[in-house]
Amino acid sequence: QALGMFSVYLFLAVIGAFCNLQALQSLGFLGLALFGFALTTILVHGLATFGAARLMKMDPALAAVASQANVGGGTSALALARGIGRNDLVLPAVLLGSLGNALGTFLGFWAAGYLLPGLG
Repeated sequence: QALGMFSVYLFLAVIGAFCNLQALQSLGFLGLALFGFALTTILVHGLATFGAARLMKMDPALAAVASQANVGGGTSALALARGIGRNDLVLPAVLLGSLGNALGTFLGFWAAGYLLPGLG
């Protein structure tokens, strides 16, 4: 179990190490616009998720892990669930993150197939 968590943390560190903000800066205004769009999307997602959780009187830890599974995928949701001491949320976090990745990939390819033929 310790080796598995070490591997998850190593994976997250490698992903973070490849974040190149200078490449985003080299795009000029487009890079700033992309950063602003991503920031706005995450803020709206967070406000909607935690606002709905508060209205439904849900556990904030459950909302945080579900939000992380949607935004960051199963691996980062696993790390969050373990980090806040909610081992009961580890398996649902991984499953929800994996389902989101699969569904998002399918819908992305479907949308591209639907939209791109009209461009050519």
